[in-house]
Amino acid sequence: GCAGIEFETIKKLDGYDGTFDAPLMSNLAIGRRYRRKGLAEDLVASAEAIARKEWGYDECYLYVEKRNAPAVKLYKKLGYRVLWEDDTATTLLPTEDGKVKNGQTTIVCMKKKIGG
Repeated sequence: GCAGIEFETIKKLDGYDGTFDAPLMSNLAIGRRYRRKGLAEDLVASAEAIARKEWGYDECYLYVEKRNAPAVKLYKKLGYRVLWEDDTATTLLPTEDGKVKNGQTTIVCMKKKIGG
């Protein structure tokens, strides 16, 4: 599996204009045969530890596609809460001929307090 943590500009889509910089967890992925073994939780905890211990932040953010219900459920179980949803987002989708095309999706921004 893998997960990333980066310092990123987070959009405010909660009725206020603007952005702010914060740790953003990204690209969490676990191979199918290794799922449901606690690896995702370990990777999330490691990313949060970097944001907290190495960078000094007390919050961590992530974006996830709303249709990825298992991921949304996992993040909620781990303490992340929905901040906003963007139903105007686009993503790359595979086509039957092996190519990709742009398609509509809903992105969910989630946040967790990670500090003491």
